Amino acid sequence: MINKKPNLDLTSCRVSPIGLQDARKITVAKHYMGTWPQGAKVAFGLFKKSKCVGVMVAGYAPTTERKVAKWCNKIDKGQYIELQRTWISDEMGHNTESWMMARVMRFFKKAGIWLVLTHSGGCKDDVGFIFQASGWLYFGADPCNDFYETAGGEYKNLVSAMRFGRVPKDILKKGQQAIGEHLFGKGKIVNARRHLYIYPINRGLRQRLKKMTLPFPKNPAIFRRDQSWSINGGVDTGSKLSQVSGSLPDTSAKL
Repeated sequence: MINKKPNLDLTSCRVSPIGLQDARKITVAKHYMGTWPQGAKVAFGLFKKSKCVGVMVAGYAPTTERKVAKWCNKIDKGQYIELQRTWISDEMGHNTESWMMARVMRFFKKAGIWLVLTHSGGCKDDVGFIFQASGWLYFGADPCNDFYETAGGEYKNLVSAMRFGRVPKDILKKGQQAIGEHLFGKGKIVNARRHLYIYPINRGLRQRLKKMTLPFPKNPAIFRRDQSWSINGGVDTGSKLSQVSGSLPDTSAKL
């Protein structure tokens, strides 16, 4: 939940759009999944003085349009977007993610976005407490078997690995367990859930969607206690990043 005490780390921070190339470098190196999301369109950096200590990436995954249409069919594609990746440095204090998210939402509002959607869960089965405390609405969960735990305790994302044709068709037919073994050796599929959250920026849309929300989940299963993700190592985030590259308008707006 939100800690109401002031986070002094944030007094020297700012949020700015950054280039997709820079965002990709940081996200792949620092995010626990170690992958870049398909369909990424715009990214934001959290800067503590001159050092980048956080990144948020948004865009349109192959399933984004279908998920939006299920709950809100009278909306144009330019009026919604999916928050696909968030990384915040461990050096930052409490409430940093919600502080950054609020400023990203201001940018989206200026850009004409009415609705933002995102997920929590996956291998961690994180029920999304940060979204529950930040004004997001909850729309349920689906089973998630996209993650594979290796014998060495690493978690691997099967969808990302399968994206580049690394799995023969005969293995694909055998199912997720066989795919995981083919790609990463002995291990097991992590049976978890993927929770859907929606943040309606438009006031009228928020009032309508609030009538369809479900109670927040409060009892997450802990899948990776005493375990850690294996990612691609460090990356220099202290250097000056390039300007924004993306599809949303007016990216120079001050946040």
